[in-house]
Amino acid sequence: MQNQIDQLVLLNGGFGKRVKSISKQKPKCLIKFKKKSFLYWQLNMFRENGIKEVIICVGYKNQFISQEIKKLNIENLKIKIIKENYPLGTGGAIKNCKKYLKNFFYVTYGDSWLNLRFSNLKKKFINSKSKNIITVIEKKKINNHLPNILIKNNKVIDYCKNKESYNFIDYGLMIFNRTIFNKIKKKRFDLSYIINKLISSKSTDYYKVKSKFYEIGSLKGIKEFKEIIK
Repeated sequence: MQNQIDQLVLLNGGFGKRVKSISKQKPKCLIKFKKKSFLYWQLNMFRENGIKEVIICVGYKNQFISQEIKKLNIENLKIKIIKENYPLGTGGAIKNCKKYLKNFFYVTYGDSWLNLRFSNLKKKFINSKSKNIITVIEKKKINNHLPNILIKNNKVIDYCKNKESYNFIDYGLMIFNRTIFNKIKKKRFDLSYIINKLISSKSTDYYKVKSKFYEIGSLKGIKEFKEIIK
């Protein structure tokens, strides 16, 4: 049922090149904050937002993530790890676990800390009747990220990488309809590919978030997250 969205896909296959000095050759989601991995804090945040199942898409040095999951004890949260044999891109990673997906599911990134209630996004998605919804934040609210989304007249016009002239930034949480991935024949592609297909068919919507998100994909982001997790 569309009103029972309780599954989340966590994209954790990146190399984390910008933070290797801190991650020490392990996936960045395992960087410690208050003696707990970032992955631990994320999983608890998902559970508190009503998520019952998390599918973690892994690639780079995935054995360390598997070891961490075995050590963690997150109550009332089912966790499944899906490995990719070679980089598939953010969209390809989701398609790679398609047989485990429910009809509707959230997607977010392994280095993102989201400052919003998932239920608000779900409500907007249900009311919009779209096949996909993305969260966005105005570029003026976040200084260290280039915008990548263009919105005009309350419609998403384009989604791409780092367009300084665009007016919004991808906030890092989305909802997809599973059927979207059925017609994609490619094995390797990014989410931008599929989102732009949905934009062209007028099948996507957006939800504007006012509170800043945090991330640990940069040294500055790690420093900021250390402050808020206190």
